[in-house]
Amino acid sequence: MNSKTDNLDKILQYFPTGTAEGERSILDKVFIYADEFKQIISPIPGSPVLLIGEKGSGKSALLDFSSRLTNSQGIPTVSLTPFDIDTSGLATNASTGDMVRAFYDILLIAVAKKISEENSGWFDGDYANLYYAAVDANARKSDFPGKIGKFIAEIAKGPTKIDLVSAFPHLTETTRSDVELSAQKIVGKKSFYLFIDDTDQISNPDDSSHLNRVWAIILASRRIAEKIPELKCIVTLRSEVWVRLQRDETGQRDQADHFRNLVVNMYGTREHIIRIVRRRLSLASNKNTEDDTIYDDFFDEKKAHAPQSSDLRTWENLITVRSRERPRDTIQLISTLAKEALKNGKNKIDQKVFIDVMPVFSKRISDQFGQETTIECPQALEILKTFASAEYDHTGFTMSAEGALEHFKKIPSKFTITLFGKTIRPGNEIQAFELWQFFYQEKVINARASDIETRDGFKHLDPENDAFLVSKARWNDLQKYLWEINTAYRDYLVFLQKEDGKYSGLAIKRPAGNRKRRNSRR
Repeated sequence: MNSKTDNLDKILQYFPTGTAEGERSILDKVFIYADEFKQIISPIPGSPVLLIGEKGSGKSALLDFSSRLTNSQGIPTVSLTPFDIDTSGLATNASTGDMVRAFYDILLIAVAKKISEENSGWFDGDYANLYYAAVDANARKSDFPGKIGKFIAEIAKGPTKIDLVSAFPHLTETTRSDVELSAQKIVGKKSFYLFIDDTDQISNPDDSSHLNRVWAIILASRRIAEKIPELKCIVTLRSEVWVRLQRDETGQRDQADHFRNLVVNMYGTREHIIRIVRRRLSLASNKNTEDDTIYDDFFDEKKAHAPQSSDLRTWENLITVRSRERPRDTIQLISTLAKEALKNGKNKIDQKVFIDVMPVFSKRISDQFGQETTIECPQALEILKTFASAEYDHTGFTMSAEGALEHFKKIPSKFTITLFGKTIRPGNEIQAFELWQFFYQEKVINARASDIETRDGFKHLDPENDAFLVSKARWNDLQKYLWEINTAYRDYLVFLQKEDGKYSGLAIKRPAGNRKRRNSRR
């Protein structure tokens, strides 16, 4: 096997799963600094940070890196997931206030258990004996949360300097410099870090009482941060759940105003994803370069075109736009391309490999979308499929605002649709806007605005900047834009169109003389 094929094999080492859990062994090599790090590593005193982002945007990876960093500097750190948070005793119809009090205790007890399991030299001697005796004797007593709160304040530590060389020897020079600069804010400050990941998984967004659970855990984390100034609390939440909380109809939406200054949005910018990919390709090729020439070792030619298109674009552009601009999807796409090239005995990923892979990968992305939104809208994938037969009044899976509205009004006549627990009725304009809003927020259908300063003469609006654009009240605004299906889903929709074409028309038998004879040479 030649060196080029060896490099394709190495791609699988540096482009494995795209998930934080599957990449822990290479995190110190592949981690690329994100601006969000400096905001979560030094929260406003007495307040939690809400790290908001889509699935696959890198929230868990950022928390994982931050946790490893604080631990490596001797700062006590606890990471919690829904698996660690026991909600079995919560009453379904409890008030938000009751749930906040309950989660306050639940979180502190979960922290105590983690300390007991993972103590890495944070305390010893008399402190250790006192702590373990407290856990053993008082875990179920009403005053235990107060005691563990005092204990956290006692064991909190502040580093005298930040040393990344021994903890993360393989970071790029730029990333190391950026991390060290941001981490200087915690030098000399007694701290205890609490990371709470996948918070929305403690709830079912269809159930308003479960939305209150999310609010309760957020409010409880704020109360803990207020009572224990040394504790820095970072809570992650999916973007769509945060939008849902802001529109909550159970009387809690006013809470969002109190947290807006504490929100850190995890944006998957194209520039950041480009840096992620170039870093990994550099590691796979064992070259000390991270410019766009690094693609030459793995991809045939400088440019290629997408299925159903003759427009040549760089590999970097093709890969980024066809992976929803999410780090996880991008990593998985390159891994899939490398596997396909290797399976066919090729030295590089070429045009044919790309054409063969994209319909399959686009279907995988579509299936993931359906899985990610199954609680909010169980029929989301089926709704996406309807865009294969939609009427487009512009080319390239693009329609006017009028066309988009009409399509969303018609979909419920095809099958039953529920959105956030409500049945969507055919022809109901208000509900059509709600469905459209959901698919806009999920970035399945994008708003395209004219922009003469860009290469293509247009830009796509980011729902994070205007989450409530799609509504009847803003119809005049909606008409200013064209509405197009996200590129990542188009190859699957084209596949569906072709499949539908195979079975169109009546199943009329051909005359016997016109039939192709099979097995005639037997």
